[in-house]
Amino acid sequence: MSPTTAIFADQEDSPVTGVSASILLPRTEAAQRAKRPGGGPAQFTKTTIGKMVCPAGRSEAFFWDASCKGFGIRALRSGCRTWIYQYRNEHGKTRRIALGDVSAVGLDEAREAARLKAAGVAHGRDPSADRKKKRAAGTVLEVIEAYLSHAEKRQKSRSYKETVRHLRTHAASMHHEAVEAIRRRDITALLERVEKRSGPVAANRTRATLSAMWTWGLRAGLIETDSNPVAFTVRYAEKPRRRVLTDAELKAVWEATSDGSDYSRIVRLCLLTGCRREEIAGLRWDEIQSAKLVIAAERMKGGDPHEVPLLPMIDAALPTRVADAQCVFGEHDTGFSGFSRCKRRLDAKLVARGIKMPSWGLHDLRRTLSTRLHDAGVEPLVIEGLLTSSKGYPTRR
Repeated sequence: MSPTTAIFADQEDSPVTGVSASILLPRTEAAQRAKRPGGGPAQFTKTTIGKMVCPAGRSEAFFWDASCKGFGIRALRSGCRTWIYQYRNEHGKTRRIALGDVSAVGLDEAREAARLKAAGVAHGRDPSADRKKKRAAGTVLEVIEAYLSHAEKRQKSRSYKETVRHLRTHAASMHHEAVEAIRRRDITALLERVEKRSGPVAANRTRATLSAMWTWGLRAGLIETDSNPVAFTVRYAEKPRRRVLTDAELKAVWEATSDGSDYSRIVRLCLLTGCRREEIAGLRWDEIQSAKLVIAAERMKGGDPHEVPLLPMIDAALPTRVADAQCVFGEHDTGFSGFSRCKRRLDAKLVARGIKMPSWGLHDLRRTLSTRLHDAGVEPLVIEGLLTSSKGYPTRR
């Protein structure tokens, strides 16, 4: 056999099928120096690897280490040199992976990396396939966006907005992580941050949304792992709200919302109508008729349209109509947003007026109306109809 050396033209992670698929080139002086007298690989040292460069007239050359089978250097005509590890997978196909640039990764570090790869191969691993799988793995954000497209067609408007908030806002810290790299401890850490920032209810709702998304992703084939990392994570204890505002507190809130801003009007309408904040914040001008508000079925939690008599105080709390606007509050075509910021401003205004109110929210206004109606002797079925609720609220005794 003539003194030749095979210079393979395949790229990283591609199969090397042997001399028949190779470009046979004459053995160069540089290649000769990379061989021991018996024709085997050379012992890599800092001195010898400095001389292992691609010979003139060639596109690439390979040099192999005597002390670590499959470990070598790939030298390109451009001058770039890369540490490589070459092996055969379980199907007998030769594969090659890069371990880093020779100028950036030291000999000892590269050799140790090759030995770790070799150990994995000995136990049935395929480093090339693993690397390709990792590169192909989608990010959490990609799965989130796919799931939101799915959920938007199936969830009611209010539920979908909450799903968006949980996944795009609360889960933002893991958006750019590979979805298959997420572990239960990552979910736990995320939920702990949400609980500290927004409370146990928000953490539990985020947990439920993430679990639903992961289950869907597994079924849709977007996630290749065999388990849902959200499963068995801790669910926080929730304290049922029983807050009912006193007459003095109602008066203070009413006086503090006299500035005519969108948020102030929403607060007053929530108190006067007993509607949920999203139902009022998303109110559309076509839902305001001559004698009543008619909230569309798709915006109601129960899925049925809801009518509210347009009493004088309710009518007075509505703003003047803006030409070509679809929504009564906030952006003309999307409705109101920014509840948390506006609520903090309202609380600060109450404190500035010397009003000390324990923690309260807009939903407490709905509960307060229910309690006042119960105290006035209104039939429970009538109250449930007014609040579009099948369970009602506990009364204050």
